[in-house]
Amino acid sequence: MLKILLHKLKCHSSSAPLTSEALPSKISRIEPEEIDLLNLEQDPGLRKQIYDYPVSLRDKIQRSYIRDGPYQPYLVEYPTSGSEKNRRRFQATWYKDFWWLEYSPSKDTAFCFPCFLFNNKPTGRLGSTAFTHDGFNNRKKVNAGQDYAFLNHMGRTPSSTHNNAVKDYSNLKNQAQNIIAPLDRKTKEQVAANHLRLKDNIDA
Repeated sequence: MLKILLHKLKCHSSSAPLTSEALPSKISRIEPEEIDLLNLEQDPGLRKQIYDYPVSLRDKIQRSYIRDGPYQPYLVEYPTSGSEKNRRRFQATWYKDFWWLEYSPSKDTAFCFPCFLFNNKPTGRLGSTAFTHDGFNNRKKVNAGQDYAFLNHMGRTPSSTHNNAVKDYSNLKNQAQNIIAPLDRKTKEQVAANHLRLKDNIDA
């Protein structure tokens, strides 16, 4: 008799519906981290590299930085570096000659804006991170004739790393402008239509 009762209980438990506690828990969705596009770090010596952001957010990050433009602070006095006999400092006048040039107050170094936006992870090649990760501070070579550091960074061919980054920068900037222009025109047309509708209502 006891065996029969145990058998019935076993059958009942095996056919009973699974409760929520018995079901395996769902795997939580991995949401991309939230980024405040209006408060991105501007100092090139402190900001996060574009490739460190999730792929789905990189385009938005790049567009936000393009909207703000290169970080070019004008300081009353820039820090000096070099030997005591030959002290050098960053010059704000360089901004006029090189639109892409940025300055980091935190590191007292120079960076390249388009190369920051479109650079890849470091390859280990000597000098490949000077204007994107580490910052350039060898001001002895800034006015060194053919070895002018900024010109060397830009490269002497249209297919240099810098010039390719400038092309990508221009393309993305033009895309953003092409999107904004129709929206702005549509908004103005909508405002004019609303004014006309209001005038007709008043006349009526």
